[in-house]
Amino acid sequence: MRLPSRSTVVLSLAMTWSAAAFGQAAKPVPLGGARLGPETQNATPVVTRVERPRHVPVTTDSAPQPVGFESDVYCFGYIAPPGEHFPVRVHGAENLFEQTDYITDDMLYVDGGYDTGLKVGDQFWIVTPEQDVIHPLTEKSMGRFYQYRGRAVVDSVEARTAIVRVTSACSDIPMFASLKRFEPIPIPLVRKSPMAKSGDLPSGKAKGRIVFSKDGVVALGADQMVIVDLGAADGLQPGDFVTLFRYSSGREYGIKAMGTYWVTLPPPPGVSIPRTYLGEGAVLNVGDRWSVVRLTDSNRMLQVGDEVELK
Repeated sequence: MRLPSRSTVVLSLAMTWSAAAFGQAAKPVPLGGARLGPETQNATPVVTRVERPRHVPVTTDSAPQPVGFESDVYCFGYIAPPGEHFPVRVHGAENLFEQTDYITDDMLYVDGGYDTGLKVGDQFWIVTPEQDVIHPLTEKSMGRFYQYRGRAVVDSVEARTAIVRVTSACSDIPMFASLKRFEPIPIPLVRKSPMAKSGDLPSGKAKGRIVFSKDGVVALGADQMVIVDLGAADGLQPGDFVTLFRYSSGREYGIKAMGTYWVTLPPPPGVSIPRTYLGEGAVLNVGDRWSVVRLTDSNRMLQVGDEVELK
């Protein structure tokens, strides 16, 4: 067998090295068949970052919010003349021999039926008359406080009597409680505004005082219920806010004992001092000369006798 000459071997090696070098330097041909120029081949590739759009949560902070709860008004009460008339009263109960007070789902017997206009399905407040409300400054009676003990619905009716079922009890319901026709009290939806702060001027609107607190609480704060001596006759309506304040200085004015409460007196004529702002409250229910107010914010302890001003 004849071996290849040395020149043939050298030529083959040269061709192999050339092909390898050409393979390393060759670039892929772009689509369409066009070759890239020298400048394009050496350019740095541009990377564009695509970000997902940020999700902005939708909140209800700016929407009207309820300023109270059903229990704030359905389990409090109202002021009325001492001799308010009620159509019927509780005079018996299904569990009379086992109970002295009654709660939800108990059956009560009342002293009126078809003769007083009762019908099956009628709804009533269960009410008890309580103490007179004495104004802390004038020491005069504003009327009697009537407490809502719960609600009831007429279950069956006879000529002169009926059975009512307690659908909701706020507290114990005693014998001889009265029934008052139920009327829904809606909870206002409002947008809150910033509270008054030190140095703010008066609004110039109607002014009054806290005259009564739920359960006789003396040291009051946020989320508690009070009655003020301003009502529809003074331009108040459900959903309004009142600013709470007092004058805290001096010996001739300031804190003074008045009946069973300590009240704050305004400065005498000719004396001017800044107000001490205590918080604010939302009006939930309105009478002619009184309003039920829920204390929504407080930055100091409040008490019966503190002043209020329509915001």
